[in-house]
Amino acid sequence: MFWERFYSLCQRVGKKPNPVGKEIGLSSGIISKWKAGGIPNGETLMKLSNYFNVSVDYLLGISSSIEIKDSDIEPLYSDIEIKNKIYNNLEKLNSSGLANVEEYSEYLTSKLKYQKEEQQDT
Repeated sequence: MFWERFYSLCQRVGKKPNPVGKEIGLSSGIISKWKAGGIPNGETLMKLSNYFNVSVDYLLGISSSIEIKDSDIEPLYSDIEIKNKIYNNLEKLNSSGLANVEEYSEYLTSKLKYQKEEQQDT
């Protein structure tokens, strides 16, 4: 069941299984084991769940509900940990890389749903 769900999700995003695995840090050997009937470990299931925005239960065939809300995803890191990771990576970039990050972050906050919601005092 896992392989069928994983393969179907790869097709849904227009990618093949091995490139998806590579994107989340897995070897093609692991992907081959899944194709032969293996099941990923818990950490990998969480990575796949976040990558495809589906529940682990869906990946394992326990649930038939394919999509979950962003608010239902348990973050792998706290906001502070994520900010620290980003800051550490920023320190490694040259001017061109920093400009790309600035442009992309402006895109994320202006065009997409990633802005913090303002709390209104009522």
